[in-house]
Amino acid sequence: MPIWDGKGKIVLTYRPAPPIQTQQPSEAGSSDYRTRLMGAVEQLPPLSTVLSRLLQMLNDELCSSVQIASLIEQDSVLSGSVLRCVNSAYYGISQRISSIRQAVTLLGFGTVRNLALAFSMKRLVRPRSAETNLYSLYSQHALGCAVMTEFLAHYVRSEELDAAFAAGLFHDIGQLLILTTFPEMIPQIVSHWESSDKPMTESEQTLLNVTHPELSALVLEKWKLPDEVCEAARHHESPADRVSTGEGIDLATLVYAADVCVCYDGLALHLSSTRPPDSPEAAFRMIGLEEALPDIREKFEAQFASIRSAFPG
Repeated sequence: MPIWDGKGKIVLTYRPAPPIQTQQPSEAGSSDYRTRLMGAVEQLPPLSTVLSRLLQMLNDELCSSVQIASLIEQDSVLSGSVLRCVNSAYYGISQRISSIRQAVTLLGFGTVRNLALAFSMKRLVRPRSAETNLYSLYSQHALGCAVMTEFLAHYVRSEELDAAFAAGLFHDIGQLLILTTFPEMIPQIVSHWESSDKPMTESEQTLLNVTHPELSALVLEKWKLPDEVCEAARHHESPADRVSTGEGIDLATLVYAADVCVCYDGLALHLSSTRPPDSPEAAFRMIGLEEALPDIREKFEAQFASIRSAFPG
């Protein structure tokens, strides 16, 4: 299955195994998938203390840079990953940064917090050997959406800027749950999607009786993420269905636009020659940035090409 780079070129090929079954499962089978996936949500282990506190700090206006630094420093592996990243060529800092507190001082606690969130997310993505490529694609897609969502939040001066990176990072966690619980269903979902003109969520609903946005929201609610992050995950495939409760562009719409854009640029979990990715023009029109799209894509590509090297695999 070819993966497009958004410019008409194939950059990666993923060939899933042939579908295990050729006919649509019975209603009972579909319901059973839903039941088992709901059970998988309930059986998820709790987040690490550090990640849980980092996420709680998204809505804490009183949180200080010292608190952020002290929290990250509690996890030596996490702090080491963050320091390797901030000392990379991407940030272009002439002096070597040797502590999280120094990184926070030079880069700001928002940047350091987001890097810690991204590295923490990678710990959640533990591939099985047969699906290593899909896990890698998932990780790259999640990071791309996180960077682009925060990018767009800055452009539209969103009131939810602090939560934008996390919303983009975790919006597809439901896809990860499906991949880890029923890896054998992925080829069937993709095949069903390719043979239709409907969104992939409809194929998920048909075959599993549940969609990945619904699962994402349930996982994030279990992890006690901020409400706006949970709602962004729940509605990121169809933000127009969400009833907005505030002024400005809501987070679900920003995640939707980011998702469409990064998929178009080749950062997607499932793409095919029969179902090429949607152009992001319409999605960017929704957030008033259609004319700025070429400039945004160019800046994003340069930014992401640099930062993704710090997140191998």
